Amino acid sequence: MVTLGRTSRRILGALASTSILSLVLASAGVSAGEQQTLDPRQAMVTALSASGPHPSLGDDAQLFDRFVGTWDCEYANYAADGSVSRSTGEVLFGWIIDGRAMQDIWLSYPEDADSERHIGTSVRYYDTKLAQWRVVWVDPVSGSISIVTGGAVGERIVLGNQDTDGTMRRWSFNDIRPNSFIWRSEKSRDGGKTWRLEAEYHMKRRGVASPTSSQSRDGAIADSRRAMITVLPASQPHPSIAGKAQLFDRFVGTWDCDYTFFLGDGSARQSSGELRFGWIIDGRALQDIWVTYPKEGSEERAIGTSVRFFDTKSNMWRVVFVSPAFGAVISVQGEAEGDRIVLRGVDDQGGMLRWSFDDIQADSFIWHGETSRDGGKSWKLEEEHHMRRRSSARP
Repeated sequence: MVTLGRTSRRILGALASTSILSLVLASAGVSAGEQQTLDPRQAMVTALSASGPHPSLGDDAQLFDRFVGTWDCEYANYAADGSVSRSTGEVLFGWIIDGRAMQDIWLSYPEDADSERHIGTSVRYYDTKLAQWRVVWVDPVSGSISIVTGGAVGERIVLGNQDTDGTMRRWSFNDIRPNSFIWRSEKSRDGGKTWRLEAEYHMKRRGVASPTSSQSRDGAIADSRRAMITVLPASQPHPSIAGKAQLFDRFVGTWDCDYTFFLGDGSARQSSGELRFGWIIDGRALQDIWVTYPKEGSEERAIGTSVRFFDTKSNMWRVVFVSPAFGAVISVQGEAEGDRIVLRGVDDQGGMLRWSFDDIQADSFIWHGETSRDGGKSWKLEEEHHMRRRSSARP
């Protein structure tokens, strides 16, 4: 979950009034019998999948919904010295977490049989407060997390950000057609007066092979919309992080949750839900889903997702949490501290965050979310969530 000060309390309102798991599994095409035997290590990605955008997005969903499916790519990356490196690969787009966000996978094929493909992932959602799309890009191999915002600019899509040193970055979708587009990455060091091209990727939609009837065509289209969720999961951590993976690998599967949120007036609010962990993108990252079940009188659950990976440069785990309904993106990092796991970051008001996994047992643990307004001298508990591992025999 996420400790966010005022933002946390806004999310809390939805967390306390949030479609139950069977609805998600049904939308993913999982029968009641299959639910009984669902592989615990694949449970996360089953619940993650969505067939289309959430109705609340309205026409705003169309900006990226048209990219759902698989695209074959010709990559060209331009170095500062003018040299160009080229490769091929693919990009897959698909809707996730009840259609409130889209996830995409960018991968490049290896140049030889002894090499591995490069793979990264983005979570993108429409932020109603900003009236813009926000995209969170995660590249575990390079240890990078990038957050850009933007939307339609004429016939293009333009997303950007600015580094602390003033460097501006611009990612754009250009020459967009039903079956092709060009993606560019540019950088400016003079406030946007001039831009240097860093990457240009030419995309062509992967075709559907000659369907013989409208029914088979519709089925092929449906399959293409699920292509991302098929490629996303991994059965185990990547060998490169074998020594570090166990810190979070032990949480893979589904956990039943009792949530407690402590409000500013001293009262507490409780709800129930679930948490699911699973490996993704060749085992280079873990993704988890936090769900709160709806209470009586409410039609929808609250839901958010995190992507976490081990950064070999900082020798820490990095986690980025995304809550589309409230425009929340929070980054934290950390590691084991004794028998605990402690992750630290900054909230939306500039205060310090501390998220911890405590009292970790084989079938239970406690998650705490705390904030500090005095530089870490004192901490205020805002969330305490008790987790119990769900039996694989339970739907």
